[in-house]
Amino acid sequence: MWPHKVLENNSARALLNVEDYHQRAKEKLDKMTYDFYSNGSDDQLTLIDNQESFHRIKLRPKILIDVSSHKTENSLNCQTQLLHSTTTISFPCIIAPTALHRLAHREHGELATVRAAVACSTIMCVSTAASTRMELIAEEHQQQIKTNYPHSTSQLWFQLYVLKNRPYTKRLIERAQNSGYKALVLTVDLCVVGNRECDDRNQFSLPNGIQAENMIDDDETSDFAKNYRAPSEDDALSWKDLDWIRSITSLPLILKGIIHPDDARKALRYSVQGIIVSNHGGRQLDTCISAIDALPHIIDAIHTENSQIDVYIDGGIRRGTDILKALALGAKAVLIGRPVLWGLAVDGEQGVRKVLDILKKEFRLAMMLCGCQTIDHIKKNNLLIINYNHYQSNL
Repeated sequence: MWPHKVLENNSARALLNVEDYHQRAKEKLDKMTYDFYSNGSDDQLTLIDNQESFHRIKLRPKILIDVSSHKTENSLNCQTQLLHSTTTISFPCIIAPTALHRLAHREHGELATVRAAVACSTIMCVSTAASTRMELIAEEHQQQIKTNYPHSTSQLWFQLYVLKNRPYTKRLIERAQNSGYKALVLTVDLCVVGNRECDDRNQFSLPNGIQAENMIDDDETSDFAKNYRAPSEDDALSWKDLDWIRSITSLPLILKGIIHPDDARKALRYSVQGIIVSNHGGRQLDTCISAIDALPHIIDAIHTENSQIDVYIDGGIRRGTDILKALALGAKAVLIGRPVLWGLAVDGEQGVRKVLDILKKEFRLAMMLCGCQTIDHIKKNNLLIINYNHYQSNL
């Protein structure tokens, strides 16, 4: 007779990958917060497809290539240069802007996340809807570099929502520049908030002591800051407003939320420094094309214009192989949002660091198994078969 088998306790399970952190975070977070972070709009088809689209892309590795230079943990082979080589990160993965980190880790929130960004030498893109003021995040970033990680190449970028209150929007931009943020990431796919039914069912609200701190100084935005009701985003925002933003700041401008190749071409005419191929993590227009499926068309449009603009992508990245696939299709780097929140919920700063370390380790392993000695070889090695053979990437 077989001995009685003890069922595995999820809370005792080793945390080996992003999904492990997701499941542990789901156990720790209350339902309202977990649903707020995890769910998308309408039937969540785009949310699901963001991940499944990566699964449909198959890798075709090359063999008998010396990849021994990857063997040390401190290998520089994964280092990535961005914005015309003015920025260097340890591997092509950036912390995406996500709201209200103190819902995941009440004590430290975004301060824990920024500490992990510095430790891992990557960029943290701070949300307008952060639960910690942008100035405090910047101070912590600078202090961590000065005190603990003097060789870190981490930077802060600021994600901006343009509000109907333009003077207040102008102050947000100026605050970011004055605090030492190195780029402005303009979200362009939120003329109106998507239909997030889960938040309506849960009657989502902020607990006492947590609010969107960057927006608390203005009477017109205080309801959003304190209660997270729909912000007064400017549904009249258009291309001409890029000139207005340019008149305020000299920071590099990156547009987040580009899906259509026509918009990528138009962005080039406005001399932006980067675009992020993104459908807002499946939280805006449901049935929108997945980010990774949109990426090749964006890259083709940009190559047609002979542009060297940086192209990034977010949405659905959960494995190091996903990062490699995005780079093989022409992205400069990826951004991750929910995986960072899962790490933060599980173990604060250490959880975020572990998630980043896992993805870096997986990415390096994928590079080695595909015969890529350097980042450049990912694009040169013709590694991808998309949709099971009917389309091959020649990037």
